[in-house]
Amino acid sequence: MQQTPSLEDIELFKRLNTSERDELSRLMKRVRFRIGEKLIEEGGYDNTLYVLTSGTVEVYKRVAAGRAQRLATMSAPTVVGEIGLLAGQRAVATVSARTRVEGYSLPRKEFLALLESESPAAFKVVYELGCTLASRMAETDKSISRIITELDSFDPDQTRDFSVFRDTLIQEWSF
Repeated sequence: MQQTPSLEDIELFKRLNTSERDELSRLMKRVRFRIGEKLIEEGGYDNTLYVLTSGTVEVYKRVAAGRAQRLATMSAPTVVGEIGLLAGQRAVATVSARTRVEGYSLPRKEFLALLESESPAAFKVVYELGCTLASRMAETDKSISRIITELDSFDPDQTRDFSVFRDTLIQEWSF
């Protein structure tokens, strides 16, 4: 049986020393999700960072005609909810447990208080989350380019849904 990673084994916390990890862990709560349970729902205001220590999640985005498009499958150790934690905006995608998932939650309100106190731990986490977001954005850009290229190769008379999907991606993910 695979051992559950500790916080120090998770990339987000690797640059933190023991006291900084302890400072953050006091704000975090253990969480568990059953198969199919939603950690984050697109459009919701949860604004919680989830640090996954075991399990696998799937990330979905609503597209044309009420369908959902799977964007990613992610396995622990990883984090989800970083946009809500940092920006406090509505969730841009739904994250659901593909398997049983365990981890920790870090609420935005408590994290912002830590930032306001000028905690080095909070600053290090913001830096690591920025790196995570940049990496994910680069992968998203590659995926979007690939999808658009594939869609453009289809017969235009048979791709109405694909065109809507492409247009939705471009509108919602342009920066």
